[in-house]
Amino acid sequence: MKHNNITELAISMIFPNPDQPRKDFDPEKLEELAMSIKEYGVLEPIVVTPRDGRYMIIAGERRYRASLSINATSIPARVIEADDALVEELSLLENIQRQDLNIIEEGKAYQRLLDRGWSVEDLAKKLGYKKTGPIYDRVSLLNLTPEYQEMTVRGTLTPSQAYEISRLTQDKQGIVFTKIQKGELNTYNKLYAFVTAMINLESQENIFALAPLSETERESIATFNSLMTSIERFIKRIYQYDKAAHLQKAVFHSDLKPEKLDCIIHSLQKIRRTVLTGEGVKKALKEKAA
Repeated sequence: MKHNNITELAISMIFPNPDQPRKDFDPEKLEELAMSIKEYGVLEPIVVTPRDGRYMIIAGERRYRASLSINATSIPARVIEADDALVEELSLLENIQRQDLNIIEEGKAYQRLLDRGWSVEDLAKKLGYKKTGPIYDRVSLLNLTPEYQEMTVRGTLTPSQAYEISRLTQDKQGIVFTKIQKGELNTYNKLYAFVTAMINLESQENIFALAPLSETERESIATFNSLMTSIERFIKRIYQYDKAAHLQKAVFHSDLKPEKLDCIIHSLQKIRRTVLTGEGVKKALKEKAA
């Protein structure tokens, strides 16, 4: 038997990698693969490395499991020499390329490599990511309680919801999950604002709620409320009755430029983010008082 060549190995001589990144194997898909192997054989050899007189799987555990289920006695394999670091790297890359890992498994695999001394930048480069964000996002999910990790895998929590919840300590994660269930945080912006408010509650209290208002601040707030009311009335009046044609003529005969409108929209978006943050603080304060 030559290493790096494909050979037929007895299944009894093969064992799975105990540190395999993938832990979840869909029984239905495994059965479908088994039926395919029974009909056509294993079309792509598994990859193994020698360990203590036997062979440990680097890539192809699904094919191995499916072959076992139909009582196959042997399986085609490519044998390579690989130390533990290379085995972990190859297993991770193989599973990611096949999109075989769920996002929690990805996070655990990334964390193991980081614990081995990999930098986030090197890991992102090795995986073909242009930015390091995906690495940080997946690893952050490991801060979730086991219950919320499972919900993330099942799809009860979306990846963005899971990520935002993971920013909090585990004792506060249930507060956010309950609000998501009630529909109170039904957009990402609301969710982000509320979580951020909970994280920065002490400083946010001083900014938004507890410090007494000066006369200048009261005047500014009154002006802001008045302007917002005027804008709301203006928008309603434009589309009251059938004034679309009037609006087109008004725009045609005015000096309004698209750039000016873009500036207004951009400013309103900034105001909206501030309002959402304020709402998040109000809700977080209520939770703290409850």
